Amino acid sequence: MKEIVEDNNWLDIDVLEDYLDGKLDDKMMYRVEREALEDPFVAQALAGLSESPRRSRQSLSLLQKQLETRVAGLEDDKKKSVITGQRLSIAATAALIFILGGIIFWMKYNNSQQAKAPAVVEVNLDLAHVLDRMKPQVGWPAYFTYLKENNQLTKKEQLGKTVGVSFTIGKDGLPANIMIDKSLGGAYDAEALRLIKAGPAWEVPTDPAHKIKLSIDF
Repeated sequence: MKEIVEDNNWLDIDVLEDYLDGKLDDKMMYRVEREALEDPFVAQALAGLSESPRRSRQSLSLLQKQLETRVAGLEDDKKKSVITGQRLSIAATAALIFILGGIIFWMKYNNSQQAKAPAVVEVNLDLAHVLDRMKPQVGWPAYFTYLKENNQLTKKEQLGKTVGVSFTIGKDGLPANIMIDKSLGGAYDAEALRLIKAGPAWEVPTDPAHKIKLSIDF
């Protein structure tokens, strides 16, 4: 009896003859039958052997060569499949390296940008501190009440418009460098300037160059 061999070289004329003569065990016979079902050439070889009573040496030799050629072809296909798989694996690895390289570059760039952030945060915090101190000594609610109650023009007529004013605070806490940023012209601009100049004093900021911007309603 012939034993099953796990490579593709197990299939030869002797195996097929033993199959036809009933000399193989059940496991080997099943394997030959499976090969015959999957490979038409094996099926034809079995059919040819079974129809040839004498099984001449010449015909068997030719069939053996055909089987060997067939097996060699299967081996080549397997090798090509392995090579193709290796190429695909290399391509996938290269793509992965490229992607990882891009991610690392982005992370380094992002970290370098974040490294600059603290300086900006410090400036913002300092500015917030300055703006917090740049307020009327009486507080904002009282200051807005002052603007509303002392506006001479709104007592006569309300336009629903505003005059934009900007100014700095001097060391004495009084508005300085007052400018009109948004004008309604004539009397409205003059009244806005008067309200700022005559209004309550302000808390002195740490940076006298910072400006306060207000909108006066008319």
